[in-house]
Amino acid sequence: MRILRDRRVRAAAVVLLAAVVAGCASAKFIPTKGAYAAKPENCAMEVFTSRVPERPYEEIGIIEGEGMLGAESLEEVLPEMIKEACLAGGDGLILLSSERSVNVGGGDDFIGSNEELHTVATVIVWTD
Repeated sequence: MRILRDRRVRAAAVVLLAAVVAGCASAKFIPTKGAYAAKPENCAMEVFTSRVPERPYEEIGIIEGEGMLGAESLEEVLPEMIKEACLAGGDGLILLSSERSVNVGGGDDFIGSNEELHTVATVIVWTD
């Protein structure tokens, strides 16, 4: 019985490690106005964290970004959000909120927790 339990613990550890190595950040674009021509994934993107831009702009959508398994900062989530904003044709992101939560899970053989970062931003295009 102990051998079976050890295998389950090892299998859970391998799955956990694979998830960490594969990257755990994701982002989803939700359009709110029209469609814009996509830009390359690595386009130049202005990110506003503490103020709105002074240039005239319009909102084209919202981006929701999430990071799992110990995401401690925007460093993991923001690149995915920028990539999605570029593909949506955006020129900039205005960060609206960033919240952390801890999800505690359990089971017969494994008890653990993970930290999740949920970030929301407005995607904008310049109108000047």
